[in-house]
Amino acid sequence: MKKNNEKSVKKEKFKFFKDISYAIIPFIIFVVILLVSYFGNQLIYQLRGIPGSNYPEIDIDKKIPLISWFVYFYYLTFPLGLVTFFYVAYKDKKSLYNIFLTLCISFAISGLIYLVGQTEFTKPDFTPVTFTDKLVVWTWGSTNPVNCFPSQHCFMAFAVMIAVCSSKGLNIFYRIISFIISIFIILSTVFIRQHFLLDMVASFDIMFIVFGLVCYFKLGSKLEKHYQKKKNKKLIKKITKNH
Repeated sequence: MKKNNEKSVKKEKFKFFKDISYAIIPFIIFVVILLVSYFGNQLIYQLRGIPGSNYPEIDIDKKIPLISWFVYFYYLTFPLGLVTFFYVAYKDKKSLYNIFLTLCISFAISGLIYLVGQTEFTKPDFTPVTFTDKLVVWTWGSTNPVNCFPSQHCFMAFAVMIAVCSSKGLNIFYRIISFIISIFIILSTVFIRQHFLLDMVASFDIMFIVFGLVCYFKLGSKLEKHYQKKKNKKLIKKITKNH
């Protein structure tokens, strides 16, 4: 009985990895676009030696306090995005392609915006006391204070929100928890003084406009059909060779 249970668990694991394997290449493509759009522009900023423009804070920005503990949500952005990406891949292939295209297009747009109109966030005077405070200061110093408008962290959080709301078959608790964490991630970008509110608004506008266009033109379905045709051709060739 125990052996049968172990075999059943192994089969389930194998099925899971087999079912999400198609998403590995899309994920790699997205990561490449992310790295090029973000770190490519960081490198260009360093080579140019020209500071980005400091666009003005709006009145609400000036009233937003620095709340150090939000930094932990800030660091949940990409782990949550990674888990959600492959969870959606397992449950809803069509939705995965919609999210994938939305992410790729949005991050490419942000990369172009950084390239032609680089913005910079001047960090506030702050003396760290606790470990959390020091983590905030380390975060500020880990990269150049550019690539602000729009916020790519907000892109990821909005993508998770879209994914858990639009995908079929996801666990209801995962939907709720991921949605709440995503809200805190978005808030973290302003509460740890990484972004202005305008960065958040721009991310929201770009992400949801791109997602709307992807769905309107059924680009996810078209991409899914394209890969399915290629898969069927390979399967037919394999069967033909064996016979």
